[in-house]
Amino acid sequence: MPLPAPTLENTYHTGAALKLYAWPTPARPEDTWCSYEGGAPLLTEVSDRYNTSIAQRFTLPSTPPNVSIILEQRLHSSMHRVPHVWSAHIQDSNLDVGTTEAMYPSQLVAKLFDPVFFDSYDAEYINPFILRDLSVSREVGAYQRLGCLQGKIVPRFFGHFVAPLPSQDGRTVNVLLLEHVQGRDLRVLIPPDTAENVCHRHKDAIIDAALRVYFDIFACGVNQTDMQPRNVILRPQILVPGTQYCATLECPLCFEIDCNNLQMVMVDFESVDFQEPDTSFSEPSTQKVHVQNVKSLYLEKWLENMLS
Repeated sequence: MPLPAPTLENTYHTGAALKLYAWPTPARPEDTWCSYEGGAPLLTEVSDRYNTSIAQRFTLPSTPPNVSIILEQRLHSSMHRVPHVWSAHIQDSNLDVGTTEAMYPSQLVAKLFDPVFFDSYDAEYINPFILRDLSVSREVGAYQRLGCLQGKIVPRFFGHFVAPLPSQDGRTVNVLLLEHVQGRDLRVLIPPDTAENVCHRHKDAIIDAALRVYFDIFACGVNQTDMQPRNVILRPQILVPGTQYCATLECPLCFEIDCNNLQMVMVDFESVDFQEPDTSFSEPSTQKVHVQNVKSLYLEKWLENMLS
């Protein structure tokens, strides 16, 4: 009698241990719509996706894993897509003493790509396994191009791995290890229902800083097509308690953000386009023109999460 399909909550939870094997990046699918091949069955049931995942599992080497991690906390992300994002820490019981500290930080982000828990409705139109390969290949490709910006305005990238799930017939899932950036994303900092109360000074400073990050990344040949507040993190600021940072007391950021000291990081590069790098987009004079050309649209709708 076949075992029942697993649940997301039983597969990924606080304290779950994953052994990670460094693995080549999947080839980027040519079909960016991630359509099913002609005549292929639709994977609209969890059991269908589960059996397909088992059938496609990788044969792993007999050598020890490159790194082992323990999941800590699920980070805010869309639950019906392929990626599932967790904070995690290194479990060094399977590694030589002293080797992990030099290669990995104690806390990081594990981004797991698991087609089994893809939304069943979306699976009527999108093959989640093709979407997985497209998402992973784009994100790895983006970090490779953004090497000079890692640890500054994008997270540091620690590699692509596959992890076996022994309790699920050893099926394997793709995992990216990334820097855990301290700070809050703009969607959390400024919920859409409060964005209309943000004063002009704060809105202008935030969007100007976010667009500068966007164009610095664009200069490396990576076009972030999912330029949304949830993908921009504001690093912590040193604030003086009681200090008013704008003249509008009704502004929710009046005592929360210093407009003169904004350091931002962009995350999530599954939805990007690649092109030839053009360093002019990071040159201050040229970048200022590009920012001004698009800024009015962002000022009107972006923080409200209404910019398509």
